[in-house]
Amino acid sequence: MQIKPKVLLVDDEERILRSLGLLLRMQYQVFATSDGHEALEIIKREKIHVLISDQRMPVMMGSELLRRARDIAPDTVRILLTGYADADAALEAVNEGEIFRYITKPWGPKELRDTIAQAAEIAVKMEGASVAVTTVAEIPCRLTCLVLDRDESTFRAVQEILGSHHDVVWRQSIQGALQTLSSKAVAILVTELSLGDEDLSAMIKTLKQEHPEMLTIILTCFKDTSRLADLINQAQVFRYLPKPLRKGLLGKSIESTITRYRAITAAPALLGTQVVEKTSDTREQDASAKIAEYMARLRGKTGFTRSPAV
Repeated sequence: MQIKPKVLLVDDEERILRSLGLLLRMQYQVFATSDGHEALEIIKREKIHVLISDQRMPVMMGSELLRRARDIAPDTVRILLTGYADADAALEAVNEGEIFRYITKPWGPKELRDTIAQAAEIAVKMEGASVAVTTVAEIPCRLTCLVLDRDESTFRAVQEILGSHHDVVWRQSIQGALQTLSSKAVAILVTELSLGDEDLSAMIKTLKQEHPEMLTIILTCFKDTSRLADLINQAQVFRYLPKPLRKGLLGKSIESTITRYRAITAAPALLGTQVVEKTSDTREQDASAKIAEYMARLRGKTGFTRSPAV
C-alpha cells in the first residue's frame, strides 16, 4: 500500500481549513491547525512533505511560521497562501522562508491541486537525500557570479564579498549578460529588475527555465507584490533585496545562495525545488521565446555546453 504524502494546512479561518481538507484528503494525509505554534510542534513530530500557510493570522504570521519551519524541516516544501497584497510579507517569505510558491486567494481548485501535487512529488523525492551544508570558505572550487546592473557600486560590493574565492563578471546590458551565460557556467545571477526603461522580468524567468540550477538575487528599490509573486512562481527567485544596497545583508544572502547552489548540484533531487510555472502573459511569452532563440544561436557559435560545478 502506497503511503500518502503528508500535508499540513495552517489558517485561522476554519472554513478555509475545512474546504482545503476536503479538496486534499483523498490524495494526502492532511494535518490542519489554526495555531502556528501547534503547526511547529506537528512539524517536529511528523515528516511533513508540504506546508501550506496563510499569511495574516493572529497567533503567528505565515512568513514567520515558514521561516521557523525551514529551520526545523528544511526539506518540507513551503507554500504561502494569502488574500492580501502584502509586499513585506512576500519579501520575508522569499528571503527567510524560501517558499516554493506564492498563491493568492481566492485560489482555483485545479491550480492549487496541481501546485500541491508538484510540491509533494518534489518532497518525496528529496526524502532521505543527504545534503552537506557548506560555507563559502569550505567550497572547494570556483564559481561564477554574474552581476547585471548599471550601477558599478553593486559590482564592487559583490566583488569585495566574494574576494578571490570566485569569479565575478559585470555586465550592463541584456545582450552582454546573455553572451556571458552562453559561454560560462554561471552559478549566481545578481540583477536589477530593470535597466533604464528595459524590464528584465521576462529574461529572469527565461533564464530559470534554461538553467534551473542557477540562483537569482534581485536588487531593486521597487516593491510590487504582484510582480514579486510572479517572480517567485515563474523564476523561483532565491533572494529579493532592497536598494540602497546594504552590504552586510548582501553578504549573508550571497553566502546562503552559494550554499544552496552547492546543495542543488550535489543532490539532484533538490533541483525539483527550482521548477517554475510558465507565464501566461503573451508579451512575456514572445520575449521569452526571442531570448531563448538568441541564447541557442550564441551557444551554437561558442559550442559551450553548461555543466554545473559540483
